[in-house]
Amino acid sequence: MSKGTAIALVVGIVCVIVGIVLLVVWWSDFLTVLKGALGPMLALGGGLVIAIAWSEYQAAKEMERLTAQVQQPSQTQTQPSQTQQSSEQASQQ
Repeated sequence: MSKGTAIALVVGIVCVIVGIVLLVVWWSDFLTVLKGALGPMLALGGGLVIAIAWSEYQAAKEMERLTAQVQQPSQTQTQPSQTQQSSEQASQQ
């Protein structure tokens, strides 16, 4: 283990211990902050879900439009060849 990794590990352990101690000491303050932050977090999270769903809806709609464009020209190309064959058959008779 390198010196930098060992230092990072020790600092991480110290931060976890200090964080747990302060959470226990400031428990009522923590709950107050949590209660105050819960509303905005839910509102922002809901807005994010709406934005993602709208983006997915627009992408699906665009995919359908592009798929319809790709399928439509292939049908159009088939029809003239059938018409050409019909006109050739009529001219032979």
